[in-house]
Amino acid sequence: MGKKLHDYPKDFPSQFPALLIGKLATDESAEGRGCASILLKYAASIALQEREKVGRAFLVAHAKGKDEVINWYKKRGFKTYIQDIAGRETVPMYFEL
Repeated sequence: MGKKLHDYPKDFPSQFPALLIGKLATDESAEGRGCASILLKYAASIALQEREKVGRAFLVAHAKGKDEVINWYKKRGFKTYIQDIAGRETVPMYFEL
């Protein structure tokens, strides 16, 4: 049986075609206004438009290593293979297109 995504080493997504959006952030004065959601939807729309041409399979973000940020991404369908986020500045999160 083939490997599952979580079985791959920490250098993910280097083995997979992905659009890296890196650290998605908004100014603190804009928190709670939906700006980050708009930015994420825009990045996802670009990834979907280019998916067929380039063969991208994932959208990847480096979420701030805080539970509330990681949960924000998870509510939007992102996953992570990192089990213990303690002491991490960022946590790679991925969304399968």
